Amino acid sequence: MNIDTEPIPDVSTKPNSNEEIIDRSVPEGNTERVIIKRHPFGIIVLFFEAIFGMGVAFVMLYLLIPTLLSGDSKDQALRFLLLAGVVLAALVAVFLVLANSIYRSNRWIVTDDSISQISQTGLFRRQTSELSMANIEDVTAEQNGLLAELFGFGVLKVETAGERSNFYFIYCPSPNKYARIILHARELYIENEPQIAKRANEILNVPRTQV
Repeated sequence: MNIDTEPIPDVSTKPNSNEEIIDRSVPEGNTERVIIKRHPFGIIVLFFEAIFGMGVAFVMLYLLIPTLLSGDSKDQALRFLLLAGVVLAALVAVFLVLANSIYRSNRWIVTDDSISQISQTGLFRRQTSELSMANIEDVTAEQNGLLAELFGFGVLKVETAGERSNFYFIYCPSPNKYARIILHARELYIENEPQIAKRANEILNVPRTQV
């Protein structure tokens, strides 16, 4: 398991920009109440790619037009290119605003008894999955590469026994911190509900009948 041994963070303190405390009126869980949002690095990369790609395309067209056209045709083409650039820039801006909204809608909600994974892949396409603390077998935090270390993001993985799907959260801010929070919540759940946790893992480990 790729997790350091720092103390469990106090989630009751003021959250950072990628973390929120769930409304205390929500009846689910009462030990670890935190929402994990994606690190902004992922959307910054998308912004850079879109703006860079648009810029390169217009520079190439601007340099090619004088060699292909001359006189009035060249001036007309340059005016058309300028107008098209304004329209395209507006469309790209709208796209980036929507992309940012979709990106930031992806999150994990961690309570003392479960993890809810909200996956937003489009404006009108959202999937919510829930995993009980009783079914968690392992939690792994990965930070691969210089940029991940510098900006403090990585991949958070929650693995289960049996054939149930695992949870993966890319561009997770401070993945080691949140891995410790989840492990701590799991330990408390098993301590408080040992029979439920044991029964859940026994069900997951039962092999399926071959047809």
